[in-house]
Amino acid sequence: MIEKIEVSMTSGDIHNFRRGEFGVESIEIDELRGIIQISYGNKEGGKKYVLIPLQNVEKCEYLDKEHVSATASTVGTKIES
Repeated sequence: MIEKIEVSMTSGDIHNFRRGEFGVESIEIDELRGIIQISYGNKEGGKKYVLIPLQNVEKCEYLDKEHVSATASTVGTKIES
């Protein structure tokens, strides 16, 4: 699951999205449909989506939590009883 993303547009604009910030629930890249989809939580009786066409994206950097190794972030501690 994508935790955060920075999208540089061909127009020069840069957009940053992070799960949990400003109501962002999920971030997905759909290569078949050619979009980046940002989903927000329910607000004012509906759910908000932001769709960014990949053809307008110059560069995209993101952090994918599924590919982070659990052992890389675990600190080893020896406990003796």
